[in-house]
Amino acid sequence: MTYLQPDLKPAPRHNPLQRLILLLALCLTLIWLSGCGDDDAEENDQERPSIAVTWTAASEQQVRETRNAVGSIEALSAPFIAAEISGIITTLKVDEGDEIEQGDLLAEIEADDYRDERDSAAADVARLTAQVGVQERNVRRAQELYADDHISADELDNAEADLESREQELTAALANLRRAERNLERTRIRSGIDGAVSERHVSAGDYTVAGDPLFDLTDTHNLKARIPVSERLAQHIDSQTQLQLRNRSGSPSEYSATVTNMRPNISPRTRSLHLLAAIDNPGDWRPGASIDAEVVLDVREQIVLPTQSVVRRPAGEVVFILDDDEQTVTERSVETGTRMGDRIEISSGVESGERVVVDGAGFLTDGAEVRAEEREDSESATE
Repeated sequence: MTYLQPDLKPAPRHNPLQRLILLLALCLTLIWLSGCGDDDAEENDQERPSIAVTWTAASEQQVRETRNAVGSIEALSAPFIAAEISGIITTLKVDEGDEIEQGDLLAEIEADDYRDERDSAAADVARLTAQVGVQERNVRRAQELYADDHISADELDNAEADLESREQELTAALANLRRAERNLERTRIRSGIDGAVSERHVSAGDYTVAGDPLFDLTDTHNLKARIPVSERLAQHIDSQTQLQLRNRSGSPSEYSATVTNMRPNISPRTRSLHLLAAIDNPGDWRPGASIDAEVVLDVREQIVLPTQSVVRRPAGEVVFILDDDEQTVTERSVETGTRMGDRIEISSGVESGERVVVDGAGFLTDGAEVRAEEREDSESATE
């Protein structure tokens, strides 16, 4: 059997000069490679594009802090008309839905008996008036006789007492006459308000007694808005609080009002505070209708910016201010307040006149290079 012997010759050794040449070549290669990397980085930096953005000038505007609520319209007056005397309804002058004015005749109750009572009372007054006249003459004659010692003091006293008695009877008769006249007038049911008949409870021929319901009336001219709001707003609302009301069914649809009163208690069921506001009916607003109410809690002057100019970062909300060179931006922390659609209040962090990036703000960092143009609607937005 033949065995192969391994080659045990040592690897050739390089002399020192060769090793030095190899080392220098390696160093030159590394330097060349590093130089190329720097050049590529510089070229990348030079080729990196700036970000196109728009800006708007910060300016103060009126900020309205509001809360929205849903309320209802009620009649300021809705009297319940009841019979004051008994009798048969002989005439009905109005029906449900009819417009009425103060003093209009609504219905009539049979008046013959009350007219007789009035005439009888008037007759009693006439009779007693005559008796008082006679007795007054008797007293004057008795006073003359007493002065001449022809009658005693007792006889004079009796004459004067008879006069006083007749006068008291006349006073009672006059009161009865006034009562009879009022009852006769009560046979004619009249409206005490301008408005409309919301409900009729009787028909012609019905017999009614005092206290029976006849009509429900509604004042359609003088209204009030009832608006429930959160109890947490109670400390921010007073008699000067402004309201913007929007009627869903009436015309005109909008109306400005002021809180005129508040219910003293918080509703135990809804935990809400009820605001009341008097309304002069601006058109065809109807009691019972629902309304959308905007409660104006505060009006102030403050910096206002487009919403997209405010960017949320881990540390909070920021905006980007365009530097004087118009090519770079500076990041600025801000505090925001009320949002108004596509605009937002800036409570602090921005001064009036500073140029704030709007479009493109979400892509920026502090010191970023930009190509900035003024936003087309910036002038109209700040006026």
